[in-house]
Amino acid sequence: MFIFKIHSQDGLGFISIDCGNEENYTDIATGLLYVSDFDGFVDTGESHKIPTDMKKYALNQQGHHLRSFTNGTRNCYKLSIEGNRKYLIRASFLYANYDGLNRIPQFDLYLDVNLWSSVDLKDQPTDHIFLETIAFGSTESMFVCVVNTGFGTPFVSSLELRPLDDNMYPLVTSNQTFILFQRFNIQQNMMETLRYPNDSYDRMWIPYFDDSWETISTTSNIVSVLNGRDLYKAPSDVLKTCGVAAKNGSTLNITFQWPFLNDIRSQKVAFILHFAEIQPLAANQSRSYSIFLNIWNNELFGPYNYPKYLRSSYFYSSAPMTISSDFLYFTFLKPDDSTLPPIVSAVEVYQVRDSTEFISTKEEEVEAMFEIKELYNLKKNWQGDPCAPKNFIWEGVKCTSRNLNSSIFSLDLSNNNLSGNIPYFLRDLQNLQILVLSNNNLNGKIPYFLADLQNLQILNLSRNHFNGPIPEGLQQKSSDGRIEMDLKGNPDLCYNPDECETNSSSKTTIIIIAVVCSIIAASVIILFVVWKVKRGSNTNKYPTFFEVSPIHSANKKFTYLELITMTRNFKKIIGKGGFGNVYHGIDYRNGSQVAVKMLSSSSAQGSKEFQMEANLLTRIHHKNLVSLVGYCIDKDHLALVYELMERGSLKNYFSGQSSSSKMIIWGDRIRIALEAAQGLDYLHRGCQPAIVHRDVKTDNILLSQDFKVKIADFGLSKIFENDPNICMSTIVKGTFGYIDPEYYDTQMLNEKSDVYSFGVVLLELITGQPAIIS
Repeated sequence: MFIFKIHSQDGLGFISIDCGNEENYTDIATGLLYVSDFDGFVDTGESHKIPTDMKKYALNQQGHHLRSFTNGTRNCYKLSIEGNRKYLIRASFLYANYDGLNRIPQFDLYLDVNLWSSVDLKDQPTDHIFLETIAFGSTESMFVCVVNTGFGTPFVSSLELRPLDDNMYPLVTSNQTFILFQRFNIQQNMMETLRYPNDSYDRMWIPYFDDSWETISTTSNIVSVLNGRDLYKAPSDVLKTCGVAAKNGSTLNITFQWPFLNDIRSQKVAFILHFAEIQPLAANQSRSYSIFLNIWNNELFGPYNYPKYLRSSYFYSSAPMTISSDFLYFTFLKPDDSTLPPIVSAVEVYQVRDSTEFISTKEEEVEAMFEIKELYNLKKNWQGDPCAPKNFIWEGVKCTSRNLNSSIFSLDLSNNNLSGNIPYFLRDLQNLQILVLSNNNLNGKIPYFLADLQNLQILNLSRNHFNGPIPEGLQQKSSDGRIEMDLKGNPDLCYNPDECETNSSSKTTIIIIAVVCSIIAASVIILFVVWKVKRGSNTNKYPTFFEVSPIHSANKKFTYLELITMTRNFKKIIGKGGFGNVYHGIDYRNGSQVAVKMLSSSSAQGSKEFQMEANLLTRIHHKNLVSLVGYCIDKDHLALVYELMERGSLKNYFSGQSSSSKMIIWGDRIRIALEAAQGLDYLHRGCQPAIVHRDVKTDNILLSQDFKVKIADFGLSKIFENDPNICMSTIVKGTFGYIDPEYYDTQMLNEKSDVYSFGVVLLELITGQPAIIS
């Protein structure tokens, strides 16, 4: 299952993946939790262990396993993130002849749609290399992809993602990324890489030691002179050790030779030089520096004063600079008026790369395509962004560029042995012009939302098993010539809406009979329900007139993380109820649509009451009650997950808020009244103990896509103890206009209160007018 999860260590938001390892563990060196990539980050590839005699070459435990990718050109990990934030992303690679072929691969590494680096192990099977980038995540996910370039099988040993503060690395923007060249911890003679927890952002500071320099150090804590305005936040442990020009020396040189491929003179770089004063200076001592950089046209900058004792600062490039030679070198010079030589604590150098070469696909379309892949269990090599880069566009997909994003305009999934229904999340492909789903095993009704795709011009659903009526919106567009439809090979489709009516006859006869029957039916239903209430507990037998499904408990307890995945981080609100907001979601077990009702922090219901209701609802099942799919009780997060009723509430139709153009004819109104009565009667007499709804109204009578009726919202229901004839004294709850006046005056509740509210609903059905006319 391709579900994407965030694994954090102590709330840091870190993602740490040991690729190919089947077990989760806490890393001894860092104390960070590393998780298996079997945990939903990738759905392709094969896991491997490196040979035991090769483990000595691994620089950490994450080098002991890897995942290789033998199939497809591009294979990707998907990482869930918080959008509009900067991240450090690091990947590591240790070949170690895991496959016994002694053939070291070369391949490309991409971050989202942009080339990150070419992975070249320099023909050394024991090299454990780390590649790092700092990038801006504008959406709620990032793709890390390996691309086969024809020189062996790509693989990954580990993946790490670390969020950064918003003000850090200001040159990193939505269209500009950093690729790490070197990050040196100067004169760190322990020769150990410093990272988390010493660096709270888990940057890796590599030891750099020069025998010609002197080393000074301190055990005291170092504080930045810029405090909260520090853009680079070097950790104190890095700043505690410094390199100093040799005794009586006046210069300190740091030189880099560029290993970049292609034209190195066209590369842009950025750097940060960190320094701190870690020696207390006498009154007659001073320390300052000037700096010479060959990449700035051999210019000299300074002199600059060092910060005060146990304080740090930095010298940095405020804009990317183009390399003018094969080498990059910094020379610290001691000005004449400085009594002490220059010192330096750390150096960071990055390649600066534009990230606007390819335009990524709109986020909601990417998520919709992955949901389609998951729902239909497609075996295609659909990896990374559907539309970019152009040579990796997904099979069956065609794209176009719109504004700042690519967008899918054609989707062809013909001849893919698809089964089930057309999913609701296809609606997110708002720029779709061509949809071809022919020659599959799709069934159910053609969804009405296809008519809402404003740009759809060609719809081919031929040779499937669709049934029922063709949505009126699609028929109208076809008649107007706005859409070309091919529906042949679906013998159970109704091309004429009247064909789908079970008792179709003359419209005039239907209207005349329906008006009379509706009044009679309303009276009969009210009398029937009242009579049954009066009978009370005289019989425990539920009449066979009502079709009842047995009570079952085949429901599921969801975690809050699963709710995030189901609702795409609570993206789409579809209503509000007694618990708070209701969100659209997808149950990834079967692809069905669900409504996720969250308990708001201001709700009067507590977790104890919520637990009682969740347990109650798992025991209730009837064709005219909205089914509970599952529930969530995860720390402070409480929710109920219901089946989704696509056409919304009965009130929406009476108020004109429904997007459907279907009119509720008299025959439908009689059926709606009957089905709602069946659901209500089941609550009163089919449940033991009985349940009083307490908020029966047209808002809580919902309609499925084929206009089947189900009663919703038991958030206000109460359970009768023992005898359902015994009234319960409770706080009055309900909706003005529907509340039983006797209940309002006496606060004594029984089933008669629901019967009164149901009578108001019947009047709305007959008149089409709301309970309260303002």
